[in-house]
Amino acid sequence: MSANATLGHGTFYGDYRERRQVGDLAIADLRPTVPEHDVETHTHDDAHFLLLLDGLYLSSAKGMPAVCNTRALVLNPPGTKHRDCFRGLDGRFFTLSIPAHLWRSAADQRALPEHALQLSPSGLVQATGLWRELRGWDSASPLVIEDGVEALLDAATLMQRVMHRDGPAWLERAREQLEDDWEHTPRLSALACNADVHPVYFSRAFRRRFGCSPGEYLRHCRMERAIGLLHDPHMGLAQVAVACGFVDQSHFTHAFRRHYRCTPAQYRALA
Repeated sequence: MSANATLGHGTFYGDYRERRQVGDLAIADLRPTVPEHDVETHTHDDAHFLLLLDGLYLSSAKGMPAVCNTRALVLNPPGTKHRDCFRGLDGRFFTLSIPAHLWRSAADQRALPEHALQLSPSGLVQATGLWRELRGWDSASPLVIEDGVEALLDAATLMQRVMHRDGPAWLERAREQLEDDWEHTPRLSALACNADVHPVYFSRAFRRRFGCSPGEYLRHCRMERAIGLLHDPHMGLAQVAVACGFVDQSHFTHAFRRHYRCTPAQYRALA
């Protein structure tokens, strides 16, 4: 394997157990085939999401641990240069590849990340659903994949908005309050008062900066927390629901299905 190799669209160092093409999009379920010490620095022409399903994964993407041993979702924009690889060959991963021209078109409509990063739990659930779709392919699956890509791009956009702290300090403090104190529901007037701005101005500024309302962002924070707890096999679904501010398990299941097109139980079975 040559150093600084350039990998074409949908190409990875792995054994393709299953793969599909949906228009210009490529999805695949793979197992690693190249030992860690043989992986050289390489570049990807396209953008791709990589869902770590199993194994020990080494990645330089922002937010990833030095060695990742839990399910994780990494986004690599076009032109990403790295030597991400598995430690050992007992891993498994799912990929969704987007040609550079489609990525550029999407970036014209959204503030997409320019560097590799680990995506949030919400993106993780979306990607897991697409992997599930690949495994149970039917005639409607291409449409599900295309719609799922839009959801992943939305998740990446929100991550970029949160990480790119170029707005006023009071707006960032308000966002952090919602994220850190997600168990409580503040009044809009209280958030605006803390920021020393009018509630109407606060609401418009928040939506303009983060692409959603303060209430929608609070729900997002609670759902992210719930997803993390679903990875704990010792917590029942009813416990997760109560811990994250839902009325009961039924309310949690309904909200989760509305967001991710699967139930918490289905996601937990896949995770």
